[in-house]
Amino acid sequence: MNIYYAIDVAYIRPSRTIETILLDNGMRKAIVYVYNRDGLYYYFFNSILELIKYFDDAIECEIVLKMRKGWGNF
Repeated sequence: MNIYYAIDVAYIRPSRTIETILLDNGMRKAIVYVYNRDGLYYYFFNSILELIKYFDDAIECEIVLKMRKGWGNF
């Protein structure tokens, strides 16, 4: 069973947040970071380093979902 736990939410400004999430499927655990822009776009990062590089314009985000309804397919 896939379970996720919200570890932390950092508010950059009212409409932009960075969520730290622990994913657990019973066999393996991983921490991911989700940048929420304006409540419409969700950018997923596998490490804090990827997130930092994204903000430095060094990399593009590989997984981008628009609105929460797309999460069911993720």
